[in-house]
This record gives sequence, C-alpha cells and structure tokens, in this order.
Amino acid sequence: MPADDRGVLHEATHEPLLGTLVAVRVRAVDDDTASVGEHAIVAEIERLEAILSAHRPTSEWSRWRRGELARPGPEVAALLALAAHWHATSAGAFNPLAGVLRARWLVAVDTGVEPSRDEMVALATTIRDLPYRLAEGAVERTGDCSLLDLHAIAKGWIVDRAVERAATIAGVSEVLVNAGGDLLHRGPHAIAVGIEDPRRPFDNVPPLTRVPLRNAGLAASSGARRPLRVGAVRHSHVLDPRTGWPVEHVHGATAIAPDAATADVLATIVGVLPVPDAVRFADSMPDAACLLLDADGRLHPSQRWPMHH
Repeated sequence: MPADDRGVLHEATHEPLLGTLVAVRVRAVDDDTASVGEHAIVAEIERLEAILSAHRPTSEWSRWRRGELARPGPEVAALLALAAHWHATSAGAFNPLAGVLRARWLVAVDTGVEPSRDEMVALATTIRDLPYRLAEGAVERTGDCSLLDLHAIAKGWIVDRAVERAATIAGVSEVLVNAGGDLLHRGPHAIAVGIEDPRRPFDNVPPLTRVPLRNAGLAASSGARRPLRVGAVRHSHVLDPRTGWPVEHVHGATAIAPDAATADVLATIVGVLPVPDAVRFADSMPDAACLLLDADGRLHPSQRWPMHH
C-alpha cells in the first residue's frame, strides 16, 4: 500500500463479482480506513447483486419479472424507472427488451441460417413499447415482463452505489471501481484510463487512446467479443433494437458521464445510432462525451471528449 502526500493507496481485485473482475482502488488517511472503504464497496456490490441478478432465480429482480411480486422494491423500481427514461430519451436506441432480438439471433447461430432483415424489423416492432409504466412513483405492469433485461444499465448503477458508499467514509479521499470496463472515479486528481482498441481486444496491445478522468464514469460498448457466427458470417453481438440487425457501422463506442450508469447506457445508445446522430446525442447530454471508432477505423470525438496530454 504505497503512501504519498495524498494518503495511502489501497488496490485490490475481486472475482467473480457482477459476473466479472472488479478492480477497486481506495485512497485514505491510513491502511485501516482504506480497507474499510474496500470492504464497503464489496459489501454493497454483493448486496445489490443479490437483489438485481438475472442469473439468480431467487433474486427480487427474477421474481418480479416472473410476476411473483406485485410491486418491486426500491432498487428494482429505480432501475426500471431509469430504463424507461433512457428508452424514451433515445427513441428506442436503448431498449431493455433487446434480449428478444438476441434470442432470435442465437437460433440463427445454432441453425446456421440468417433471419431476413424484414423478419428482424417485424420482431423489433413487437418490443417497441415497454411492458410496464410508471404511475405516481409506482411501477405498473402492462404486459409480459419476463423478457426484460437491465444488464446494459444495472452494472454501472451498482458501481455508482458502491463508490458513493465508500466515498462517504471519513478519511477516504479517492475511490475508483472498475467492473469489467464500467468504471467510476471519485477524487480530486485525474487518472489516466486506457481505451481498448475493439479491433484488437487483447491484453498485451496498446490502448486505442488514453483519456484523463476525474469525478466521472466511463463505459465502452463494442462487438469485439462474443460475436454472433451464423455459418461463415461473423456479426457483432451489438444489436440495433429498432431494426433487430447487428451494428455494422462502428467498431466501438466509449462514453464519459457524471456517473457510471449514465456512461453505461450512453455507450449503448451512441454505439447504435448513426455516427453524426450519436455525436449530437452525446453533446446534448449534460457533462457527457463520447468517442466512436467507425468501421473504416476513423475516430469521432464529441465536443467535450477530453484529450490526454
């Protein structure tokens, strides 16, 4: 645990948490305080994962999706409200029902036969409206909620809660949590974050670029990993929920926002929109920025994308 005039730096990794490797960095006045901060982060992630996990049949999220709970608890309700907000704000570029489209593509992977674009557009129209609505602060079902998937926003949201839990501890001056690429930093001094090149998603290659980050969240979206292979054709696993078709015009999208949940969902949205629309969308969001790598290898930063010096 190295120390300098800013305090003791405590770094650790935990796996598996949220189905990935979670890296934790806490700077505090002493070792004990830094350790308390780390344990607070892990405890909060474990608490929220138990509530929100789609992989645990007994989680509150799984039970509500199946209709076993009439009303979701505060954490589930908050995420559903956030998902509905971004679904509306993005005009459907973010859709928590996109798993319906992915299920059809997995059938194509198994059979080796691609669906037609017309079929996928038709399927996309069936998920245009969310199967719930918000009424006077409560969540009301309007349809089958069993296929809802909040993965594209939940991980960042959990990271936010965990970081804020540690940041409120007396004597803690800096917190960083990186959950498989969804990260949030809180502290007075900027850190340098490497952005993975989605064309070469390997640990031993230089990053696409580096960006300074301070008191902000960062997330990336790309089709570099887990491709959909249909016969001899390789498709990105990133699907446009408005058309049902894999994204072809960008290799990857990175977003910066005031918190990790916003960065998480913003990376998803700008990775789907046409590049000019994506940049405009990021520019329209307060204190947000994005960097897109298009299919021709060109970089497209939004106005507020910070340059590393």
